[in-house]
Amino acid sequence: PPVLCAGCPHRASFYAVKQAAKGRKAVFSGDIGCYTLGNSKPLDMVDTCLCMGADVTIAQGLHIIEPDTVNFAFIGDSTFFASGMTGVVNAVYNQTDIILVVLDNSTTAMTGHQPHPGTGKTMMGDVVSKISIEKILDAVGVSTIVNADPLNLSEAVGAVKEVMDVKGVRAVIFKSPCIAVTKPSARYEVKEEACTLCRQCIRELGCPAIVRADGKISIETSLCTGCGICAQVCKFQAIQEVDQDE
Repeated sequence: PPVLCAGCPHRASFYAVKQAAKGRKAVFSGDIGCYTLGNSKPLDMVDTCLCMGADVTIAQGLHIIEPDTVNFAFIGDSTFFASGMTGVVNAVYNQTDIILVVLDNSTTAMTGHQPHPGTGKTMMGDVVSKISIEKILDAVGVSTIVNADPLNLSEAVGAVKEVMDVKGVRAVIFKSPCIAVTKPSARYEVKEEACTLCRQCIRELGCPAIVRADGKISIETSLCTGCGICAQVCKFQAIQEVDQDE
């Protein structure tokens, strides 16, 4: 089945929210985009998916039916501009208790990396001023907005926990470019002497670059983009950045 690309920042965003929401009754409303693939195991982080912008509106409905549930609404940056803003306005106006999670990878990845109002470049290639998602959210009345780098796991988890118990509409903006737009230069490898074969990296992340073969865990160098999330997840520090000078 199709999966999120190796190094995709959306994988890190989903994982951070999953860790922050552990032990809580939560529903994860999804949307149309690459991040719809977050529904697959082992992430299992997309409970609903209907149409563009429905993450916000479905989360609102779920909150009314089950007010004791923490309702997350995942939306990409391009989808936010296309059809997400109206739902956010409605949520704020009706004082709905939801957490908007904006997955900002600076492109329209699913349909061919077209620019959008937040990229700073028009379809004709003209460089223009970017429209800020954060400023739009602030303008419509979202009072609590937190920015975080999803590839910094502790920062990302902390950002979600910061807004978890705030009432009303609050937002976490996870900003990290699509790997098809900007490729990190780092690479990672598994140190066999430290690896205990616990498979936590495989079981929790599902990154296609992490493979198990011949009785050992390894990272496929042709797929690794150096996001470093696996190294942050490994509790045995068996995954280390490759020295580029070697």
